[in-house]
Amino acid sequence: MLQKEHFKLLMPLNLFHTMAHIYPYFLPILCQIIREDVDFLSYTQIGIISMTILLVTIPLTIALGFIGDIIRKWRFELIALGFILIVSHTFVIYVANSFAVLLVAGVVVGIGSSVFHPIALPLLSQEFGANRNLAHSFNLIFGTVGSIATPIATLGLSNWLGWRNTALIFGIFGSICVPLLITFLLLSKKYLHFIPQHTAVVGERVYTSKSRKNNKVQLKYLLGFVSLPFIALISAQVIRTGIFRLMNTFTSFIFEDRFGFSRMSSALIMSLVLGAGGIAALISGFVSIKAGSLKTFLWSKVANTIAAVGVVLFIGGIVITNTPNSQGLGIVAIILFVLLSSSFYFGNPSSNSILAEIIPLEILSSVYGIITAIMTAFSATVPVIFGAIVDQGYSFPYEYLLLIFLSLIPLLLLIYVKSKLGFKTPQQIEDERALKNNGELNSTVEDSTKVS
Repeated sequence: MLQKEHFKLLMPLNLFHTMAHIYPYFLPILCQIIREDVDFLSYTQIGIISMTILLVTIPLTIALGFIGDIIRKWRFELIALGFILIVSHTFVIYVANSFAVLLVAGVVVGIGSSVFHPIALPLLSQEFGANRNLAHSFNLIFGTVGSIATPIATLGLSNWLGWRNTALIFGIFGSICVPLLITFLLLSKKYLHFIPQHTAVVGERVYTSKSRKNNKVQLKYLLGFVSLPFIALISAQVIRTGIFRLMNTFTSFIFEDRFGFSRMSSALIMSLVLGAGGIAALISGFVSIKAGSLKTFLWSKVANTIAAVGVVLFIGGIVITNTPNSQGLGIVAIILFVLLSSSFYFGNPSSNSILAEIIPLEILSSVYGIITAIMTAFSATVPVIFGAIVDQGYSFPYEYLLLIFLSLIPLLLLIYVKSKLGFKTPQQIEDERALKNNGELNSTVEDSTKVS
């Protein structure tokens, strides 16, 4: 279980995670209001702004993953710099008088939002050992708070004060938080304990990173985790992100357009759905300590597939039977989307933690950065496909079949991974890692010393 010192390290990262789920989504949500107030923003331009944010984020996420492994001592400072950048884009929005200026704000958002996840999430896995699942679950629920607050605050303030003043308020709020959060973050640096291994054991020889030849041997050792089960696991993680992107993009639209809720009610429903997911993620952290990351992840995908089928059958049945909207149908829809979100988020802590159980911790940030970039690129295409199917105007809502595909395929891949790796608890993983890093390494070093 987490100790007092663990929380001293975890809490500032949790607060930054909340910010990392507020400011990156602020501009896309605000564009819904901007387009109604000015004549320089079209649907196509909104799509270009969203695409620009992702195009900037993807390569920088990869780069920052490598940077996080190379300059570990400065990771907290990088997180702080990313937050400063992402807050600054709100002031760009405030003075925007053209599409080009909003595009500049999108570039700044992309740069700032690329920092936190490839640096902070691997750090949690490195620092918390067998408790990493719990650390990720607490961290996720703080991120979810940001996801809940953003649509409500953005739409509510914009309806009251206008979109420019809303951008200014977000900017002032972030500016006030900057020195407080950075101070809190830097004070927690003394609780960092992870020290990477600089030695690789191959056969009966010990290689350190003191020469070019030994560096190559060590790199080969570190990349030994790449296998078919690993590729299947990453594929499952990439494909499942499509559901996350659909929920964050279209939940409010679905309840407004298909079930007749008002815009504000739809935003509240979206917050409820995401909030339920955050609670599920917190519960998952405690469950996965006993059950193990892979087993919890697998359970999550079973439940997620069932929930996806339920959503498709429910909405498809309404369309086929031409059933008129009613309060009862709206309530059923909310319940189904809560189940969809909860089952998805239940797998998030174990999804993050299982990477640290397979990938050497020394290069975790680098690999995580690459994986996150792939996830971002894939998930960015899913709303486009969903929207394109909607625009075709089919009599049956075929777009919802994507939910089944995005949950069932990862489930099948995880069943394959389980058949190859089996189930282990986080403590078993850490015990095996300690035995390998300490027992085998010390024994081999002694043998090598005797030979020399």
